[in-house]
Amino acid sequence: MILLLTPYKNAPECAAAIQRATQEKVKTVSNMKLALAALRSQEFSMVVADENLLESEPGSLDSLIQRMEMASPLIVDLACNRPEKIGKLVTAADKRRKLELQLARQKALSDVSSELKSDVTGLLLSSELALKSAGLSHSAAENLAQVVEITNRMKVRLSKTS
Repeated sequence: MILLLTPYKNAPECAAAIQRATQEKVKTVSNMKLALAALRSQEFSMVVADENLLESEPGSLDSLIQRMEMASPLIVDLACNRPEKIGKLVTAADKRRKLELQLARQKALSDVSSELKSDVTGLLLSSELALKSAGLSHSAAENLAQVVEITNRMKVRLSKTS
């Protein structure tokens, strides 16, 4: 859901244009108090706020951003832009947000994979060295051989995820 914060009379047209452009529901509020209440009560993917309203209320942008959680902010001059233009701006911002999330997920996955590969390699080397040491009982050698086998499978699976 997208939150639209605007005091203007064209708010329903803007909301409709945003909804057509994004296929997401739009909740419209006319002032900061209602916007903050909406942000407390539900989650939004984006907050589209009128820059003139934010400029007229000092500190309002900071208050808004503090309560947005994962929502992306889009500050636009709703008085000077047609609803269709606002819909296009929201669509572009939404695409950028989704791309950034995808890149962040890929980076996190890559980082975790690298860490796991390092740990698996260390485990494999330690197990193979222990397996080659003298004086192991037969059951201990079998258990270590299983650890080596399992670790090798993990290494193969991790190499497929990269």
